[in-house]
Amino acid sequence: MQGMLGLLCLFWSIPGSFASWGDRSRPFQRCLSSCWKNNCTGRSLEKFVRQQPAYMSLLGWWCEEECKYGCMWRTVEQIQAEPWGEVPQFYGKWPFVRVLGIQEPASVFFSILNGLGHVVMIGVFRRKVPRHAKMYSVVHWLAAISINAWFWSAVFHTRDFSWTEKMDYFCATSLVVFQLFMWFTRFGGFKESAMFGALLAALFSGHVYYLGFVKFDYGYNMMANVAVGQLNAFCWLGFAFKNVQQRRYMWKCIATILSINCLLLLELGDFPPIWWTFDAHSLWHAGTAPVVPLCYSFFIDESLYLLREAEETDV
Repeated sequence: MQGMLGLLCLFWSIPGSFASWGDRSRPFQRCLSSCWKNNCTGRSLEKFVRQQPAYMSLLGWWCEEECKYGCMWRTVEQIQAEPWGEVPQFYGKWPFVRVLGIQEPASVFFSILNGLGHVVMIGVFRRKVPRHAKMYSVVHWLAAISINAWFWSAVFHTRDFSWTEKMDYFCATSLVVFQLFMWFTRFGGFKESAMFGALLAALFSGHVYYLGFVKFDYGYNMMANVAVGQLNAFCWLGFAFKNVQQRRYMWKCIATILSINCLLLLELGDFPPIWWTFDAHSLWHAGTAPVVPLCYSFFIDESLYLLREAEETDV
């Protein structure tokens, strides 16, 4: 449902560590070599360490990283002074102005906003839906997994390291997989749901093990997430269209999924960041935030419907 990430993983799976023409360019390489020799050796390095703010060190802005950041902007200025003036990427990423050491401040802010949306809406869900409702616990698990995924998204966009990248990808996949499990629990009994959940958990564990300990294969990760994500979207849309005439609130489910997929057009039209801050990916995160309340509103309506249906059956 909210955060239907199957297709999004197609874009998240593009390796940020791959070289780009900006960091391969001669101006950048010359600048980097000079900066390293002048600032990152001997007494110059000792001076850098003494003068660097503690929070920058904690975020991993070591001397070499500072050289890369400074040389990136020098290279951008030099290239844009040329007649063709195209904005280059560096190490697979657009140039962003950092804020307090945060590498991609807009994506971090909007990731936090999405996570807070789940925090607020699970509180609304708890106030409106009784504990004994069928979907009560599974919606809580959705909130927890979503909050965790958006937390690691914020961490990854704060500083792009190998381990933050993996945590971002793995947690995004966990959300895609859980949404498929959530659809199954809507119809299956406890025994059937437990068996299906165990199967998905085994597949997810194998996926994480392969990427984490065998080979971090971006292409495989992309295909796996797209496959599960599209199956997920197909299942939820089929369920919603089938029941929309009897339960008018099903439009919320349809609107959630279609909105998420329409927002993917932002990723297809990737562009250099506006004001060196807002790129297509950060605007995607901004667009998903308003969808969170709509998603939970659907689950509130569906939970109360199932509760009334069970009470009428008992009577």
